[in-house]
Amino acid sequence: MSSLKQAQDKKTQIFTAILHWEEDVYVAQCPEVGTASQGETIEEAIALFARSN
Repeated sequence: MSSLKQAQDKKTQIFTAILHWEEDVYVAQCPEVGTASQGETIEEAIALFARSN
């Protein structure tokens, strides 16, 4: 299968990220799949969240 065909077959999923401050870190939670990530900055929490989902 060509790489173009593989790219066309991939599905895009959109998840919700709920961000909040918890003690000393920012937490990004995904209610759809029940995962969470944390970071020292909002950007770091979102980046780690995106990699995990």
